[in-house]
Amino acid sequence: MSSEFYGGIKSYDIHVYFANEREEKIAYELREKVLKDFEKEIASGDIRVHKFWEKPIGPHPVRMWELDFKSPEIFKVILPYFQLNHDKLSVLIHPRSGQGDLKDHTENALWLGHKVRLNTDLL
Repeated sequence: MSSEFYGGIKSYDIHVYFANEREEKIAYELREKVLKDFEKEIASGDIRVHKFWEKPIGPHPVRMWELDFKSPEIFKVILPYFQLNHDKLSVLIHPRSGQGDLKDHTENALWLGHKVRLNTDLL
């Protein structure tokens, strides 16, 4: 099995969005679950979990937290993990393909839950 992604993809980012107090609680609980369930992968640096953004940042129009990873082995576990655990949160999963941020955040993106309209002018 290949240890590289198809098409020269270097890594993936996962953005978990929350727009209100209820969603923030769910997002926090999901982040805590990720920290526990992927403790080994986080400790080894295979997954990086970022902080909660308290204000919209970049093309992301609502608050969010993010994680990223560079391994196809992580992808095959983390994608179904988020499919089964995102509750009703909107989740953007996008590659770092080298084709540009705009394309990666739009055409190349996967969504769980409702698709959030990004501020693509910032890409």
